[in-house]
Amino acid sequence: MPQNLVQLLRRAAPPLWLLSFLFLAFHGATVAAPDNKVFLALIITGGLIVFGLEREALRGLWRDNRTILVTSLLLAGAIALSESIGRYHGVAPAHPWPPQLALFLCLPVLAVFLKDARWLALVVGIFCLLCAWHFIAMPVEAVTGSKLSWHPLMLLPRDAGPLHYQASGLAWQAYYFAGLFLPLFYLAWGPVYEKRVFADLHVSRRAMLALALLWLIPAACVQSRSAFAGTLCAALLAIVATSGRRNVRVWFAVGLLAVFAAGIYWQMFAENKSGADLRVAYFKLYVRESLHWPWILTGRSYYLDPDIRMMVPGMIPLQHSHNDISQILYSWGLPGLLAYVAYLAALVRLVWKRFVAHGEVWPACALVVLFPSMVTDLGFQHYEKAVALVLVTALCMALAPKPAPGRPATP
Repeated sequence: MPQNLVQLLRRAAPPLWLLSFLFLAFHGATVAAPDNKVFLALIITGGLIVFGLEREALRGLWRDNRTILVTSLLLAGAIALSESIGRYHGVAPAHPWPPQLALFLCLPVLAVFLKDARWLALVVGIFCLLCAWHFIAMPVEAVTGSKLSWHPLMLLPRDAGPLHYQASGLAWQAYYFAGLFLPLFYLAWGPVYEKRVFADLHVSRRAMLALALLWLIPAACVQSRSAFAGTLCAALLAIVATSGRRNVRVWFAVGLLAVFAAGIYWQMFAENKSGADLRVAYFKLYVRESLHWPWILTGRSYYLDPDIRMMVPGMIPLQHSHNDISQILYSWGLPGLLAYVAYLAALVRLVWKRFVAHGEVWPACALVVLFPSMVTDLGFQHYEKAVALVLVTALCMALAPKPAPGRPATP
């Protein structure tokens, strides 16, 4: 192949692939997932580009991230196995293959491209623009009812103080903003704060930490308890972990903020919301049904439509278990659950050893934001949350650890 053509492909192919992937990631949704044929085209073209032009980068990715790559591929394989068995025995519902499978097969290509500083800056810049848009759009939607987001879910009327709507129709708090754009904030904030991208951009660390607190505004506007709690915890973690002087004033300010936020949480979200008894009842039901032979080995396949067999007598009907672990066990059986837990363990280990141990907490903040809605609602089986996990994983795989954990003092 002529050298000029190789150079042209190296310059043009990665950004085109990344832009295509991000379009599918941010335009798609659980209620309108992208066509698997498009994902298949991305997987094939991305694989050809990486194997043909970025083989050395792929070797480095494997050398540095073997555990997380193996566990993510095992998870994809467990999903494929469960779905194949369900289709063979005729027990799987009539639906396309889960998009989670395609997302995880895209992960190695995504991580290889993000190792290049140019494409990392491009992707983080897009993240920043999306977060800035949602910082404006969510409050406007919540107060006025004007539909500004492109998500297919419509607004849900619900008065809570000055907010008259659940922004973006978040009757299910895992959808859209709370499941994807809340953790996305730290994938935009972290690389900028740590000067991994846009190193010439001069923004004070105090202003950057204030952004983490201001992110509570759109989080409150979606009227999701788990989203608000996760955002608050992540903001407090960012402030405490990056403060060079952890004196009494810092802890007093953090405590005062936590009390203030708890008051907002109680006033705005305590009423007209389902309680823990509903979620516990459905959690028990799904676990009990999952343990029936042979379902514990294969699962009952990927369900997002209401299943009239899975209703708790005397309680309102739900279309899933409202818990990540029990839903994975129900849908993809014990092999799927073990693969999923192994993947999460590998991801937490990667975040700890490569980032937290070196003084960077933004990947941990992204996971903290996501965690509450994973245990109180559907998790990985929501398309948006699967996208968030793939993006967190890809960034963590692509970035090398910093050589020293030093931190300048933050006033």
